Amino acid sequence: DEAIQKELKEIDSFDTYVPLHEQDLSDKEKKEALESLFLLTEKRDGRIKGRKVAVGSKQRIYDGYEKSDGSSPTVTTDGIFLTGVVDAHEGRDVACLDIGSAYLTAKNPDRVNMVLRGKLAEMMCRVNPKLYRPYTHTILRRRYIPMLYVRLSKALYGMLRAALLFYKKLRADLEDMDFVVNPYDPCVANKVIKGAQCTTIFW
Repeated sequence: DEAIQKELKEIDSFDTYVPLHEQDLSDKEKKEALESLFLLTEKRDGRIKGRKVAVGSKQRIYDGYEKSDGSSPTVTTDGIFLTGVVDAHEGRDVACLDIGSAYLTAKNPDRVNMVLRGKLAEMMCRVNPKLYRPYTHTILRRRYIPMLYVRLSKALYGMLRAALLFYKKLRADLEDMDFVVNPYDPCVANKVIKGAQCTTIFW
């Protein structure tokens, strides 16, 4: 419960969901809305990590996305080895970092709707009742099940283009900081800072 609440609060803090009234959606839009899943993983230190994802398979069926439409570049093996050799030869300082909630930092320009059912809808309302409660409705399937339709304004994990949207944002941010992307590897970028070269590789 704690892991789920933490993940949902993070999603809410990034304004990922724009809630929708069920009556404002057409039957086609409801049918094409992505399903939502919550995945729980136990870390090696015993902590429970939660990850909220969209089931992007409907985007292939209804939107005609090909796999190549959403593929994001990643650093090549040669890129990793060659930058490692340069780092060692020049005695560079090396640091590794992880961008938390990376995909949620990228805006989603497409209109992609998703439906939260049952406990996920209830817990989203617990996180921000003022925003989501007015948009929640119930359907009868042996018992009453709460449902919440939302539009995804950010690149949520599971969307077919999520990785590509984040790549474009990260590359644009690096270029805004005067990094120059390597012409042979789109995930290697360089910038000269105080006379020394700074190289970043990302995947």
